Order: sequence, then structure tokens, then C-alpha cells
Amino acid sequence: MEPRFRGASGETDPPKVAAVAEEVVEVWHALASKVTSPWGLARLQHLLFERRFGRAHEYAIAAAKSYLAAAMNWEIGLDRAGLLGIALRVARSVNSRDQADLIVSQLMSDARQELSGDGRRPGVFMRLMESILAERNPPSGVDDLLKDAFTKYADPFIRDNVLRLQIARASDAEAKNQLWGKLVEVWNEAAKDSQGIVRAAHLKKALECAEGSQDRELVERAAANLQGLRKDDLGLATFTASTSIDDAEIERLLAPMGEAGNWQQALIDLYQIYGPATGGLTQNKARVEQHAREFVLSGLFSKELLGGDGLPRYRAQSDEDRDAMALAEQESYNIQIFAPILAMALSRIADTYGIPSESELAEFFAQAPLTDEDLAHALARAFIRYWTGDAEGAAFTIIPRIETIVRNLVIAMDRGVYRIQRDQKPGQYPGLGYLLDILKVHGMDESWHRCVLTVCANPAGGWNIRNEVAHGFIPNIGIPPAAVVLQLAVYLWSLNAIQDDAADD
Repeated sequence: MEPRFRGASGETDPPKVAAVAEEVVEVWHALASKVTSPWGLARLQHLLFERRFGRAHEYAIAAAKSYLAAAMNWEIGLDRAGLLGIALRVARSVNSRDQADLIVSQLMSDARQELSGDGRRPGVFMRLMESILAERNPPSGVDDLLKDAFTKYADPFIRDNVLRLQIARASDAEAKNQLWGKLVEVWNEAAKDSQGIVRAAHLKKALECAEGSQDRELVERAAANLQGLRKDDLGLATFTASTSIDDAEIERLLAPMGEAGNWQQALIDLYQIYGPATGGLTQNKARVEQHAREFVLSGLFSKELLGGDGLPRYRAQSDEDRDAMALAEQESYNIQIFAPILAMALSRIADTYGIPSESELAEFFAQAPLTDEDLAHALARAFIRYWTGDAEGAAFTIIPRIETIVRNLVIAMDRGVYRIQRDQKPGQYPGLGYLLDILKVHGMDESWHRCVLTVCANPAGGWNIRNEVAHGFIPNIGIPPAAVVLQLAVYLWSLNAIQDDAADD
């Protein structure tokens, strides 16, 4: 009886039963005495009941009987199961116990017949069980049917559905635990018979089921199976593409570094002239929207992000999550294009002005009020490592300093963010993403906010380099990624120069 379509302004097609004109309802009433087809009668009587026309209770009972009669005109299948389900719901809505019991009996008979046949149509069986188990007190034979269904249907997805129904019905804690263990084993067995990314997906499903059981030992075993995978086991394909930039264009892009006059100004120009490596937020959102319009099919597929170790990291749970993933994907594409330019620009500084000493660099960074001597020297050493050929060392040492700078800014704003110990969780500051959001509220440029987030700590995509590096999942960091994080450090350091009385601006 529900409309097939609901518009944004509230219109429906067909109209809601309560909104239909009285003269149309009179037509339904007149037809109900003339139509002989059980299907046509069932719909007319159901409509009159929903409209509460005349003796509505009697129309409900008549509709249930007609739906049952219509179902019996079909062989056992989805259509018949659907009609029986409607009949049962209508009968129960007016507490017609005799009629409801008759329908439940037919549902049980169909389910047994479906299991005993040679065919394997789990969809039909599950549709029948859906109606039976919606009953407040399902008949006792249901449990035997579920056991038989588990035996007959070897597909792990169907067995998953059957076991979850059994778990929902189990009242004994020990019985529930056994069923959870059985469910985990279903997916472990499916993984053994699979290869590559499919095997990984089954092992992940096993871990999800184990976590649902809240059995620590079961969770540990399932986690051990999943984390035993290696990237080479996944059978993933790698796609590469290249683009070329004219030498004259490269020189035009690098010219500001040579024209700065000194290395100090060149470091400032590194972020002021080139901007965030992810590009402008407005333009990126426009490109994401354009992509969604032009490549509609790609938006229908769900995506799951894998970490550097090949294990699943993030899967969108909502439309908002999918939008966040799409934006991070666009930003990551921009970084891949622009990171080599930043690397050349950073190298051009040393080529033009020479490599400053640690003390010179530390003196420069110490100009910012929130940068103490130790932090200034740490920043200086990271840049020297880059300029002397140790890009990986520069990246590994500058990434933690990015969080230090952000934290110093938040503290200077008198934002109380430190969390004291709770149970076994020690006292600590919140994560980088949380701190960055505070800076955005206090006026940090949104494009730069997105850049720092996507490069360092965006679970919805991007590099998420802070976490991947900290956990040792990145075997080698090249020159372009190192240049990107060094640029971020200079930009964030520049915000340290903001005086306390202007912080909110």
C-alpha cells in the first residue's frame, strides 16, 4: 500500500491511500462486489481496509483470505512467499488468529517443501522464513528448518543469514557462543576456498562476526588469520599513467625560488606562492561534482581503502562518507601531479643560495613566538637532511613536528583539549585531525586545512602518512612526498607567528 515514489515536496505516486478522493473509494467498493480474481479482490479489499471504509475489520479478514487464495494459484516461489507474507500481516493487524494460524501453517509447509526439493533456491526459503520469524511466537518447527537450511545451502552468505537467525532465537548464552563460533568458521572456510582480494574479504567478514560475538578469544583468532595476509596475497593490479611538462613551463614554475633574494624568503614563498599541494578546496569540490555527473556508474560501486600493509582501513558507511572519500581521492590526484614540482622547488633553494647551517635555520624558525629552541633545531635538521640527500630521514623526522606545531597553536588559543587518564587509557592530547578542526574553526584557510588533513591524517583517503609512517607500513618515502610534508611544516610554522590577541582571527 506504500507509494512507489516520494517527491521532495511530498507528492507521491500513486497517492497515499488516505489522500484518495471519496469517489475513487466508492469505485473500489463497487468493484469489490464484481471482481472474481483472488489477486484483484485481495488488493481491493486491502485498499478498503487501509482507507478504513465501512466495516474495515471485515475487509481485512477478507483481504487475508484472498491473498492466501491468490498465493495458492502460484507454485512455491518468491511471488507466492510474498503474497503469504502480506496475508499474514493483514490478518495479524486485526488479530484474526484463525486466519493467521492457517497462513503460518502454509508458510511452514512451503518452507519444508522447498528444503526437501532438488533445487537450491535460498531466496525463496529465506523469504518464507522472514514472514514466519516476524511472528511473536513462531512455531516450534522453525529451529529444525533453520538447521536443515544450514546443511542444504553451502553458500557462506546464505549460511551467514541462517546462523544470524539462529543466534537471534537462541536464549542460552552458551548456545549463542557456539553459534557465533560456527559463523566465524563459515567465513574462515570460505576464505580457504578463495584467492586474492576475495579471500581477504572473507577473513575480514570472519573478524567482523567475531567482534559481534564479543568473545575475546574468538576475536584474537580471527584477527590473527586476517593479519596473516600479505599484500602479495591480494592479487591486486597496479595501474600507472604519466604526464609531461615542458621544460620552459617547469622553469617558469621554479623561477620564484631563484628570484626570492635569499633562502629565508624562498622558504616562505614555498607555501605562499605555490599554495597547498592538494589544490583549492572550491575547485576540488567542483571537480568531484563534475566527475559524479560524468561517471555515474563509478559512483555506484562501494570502495574500501587498504593500508600500507594491505589490510582494510576504511569503508564508507554513508553518503557523507562517500563524498569525503571522493574529495580525498581528487586531492590525492593533485598531490601526485604537484609533489614533484615542490621537490624541485625545494631543491632549487639549496642550489641557488646554498644549504644554510643548522644554527642559521634554527635562528630563522625561532622567530615564531610559539617555536622554542628545541623545535627550531628539529625543523632545521629535517630541512638539512632533505638538502643533503636524505629525503626519507627528513620526512620521518618532520612528520611528528607537524603535530607539535599544530598542538602548540591550539594550546596558545587556550583551548582545553588535554584528556586525563580514563581507566586503562593514559592521559593524552586528542588526535591530529581533531586539533586541525579546532584551527579551522579559528580561521585556518580551508584549503590548507584539507591539505594537512589529507596528507597526514585523513582516514577517508589521501596519504594518511602520519599513521602509516608511525606504524611502519611505508617501506620507503621518496623525495616528492618528503617535499610535501616539509612545505606543510613551513606553512604551519608561519601560523605560529600569530600573536595571542589575534589568534581568533
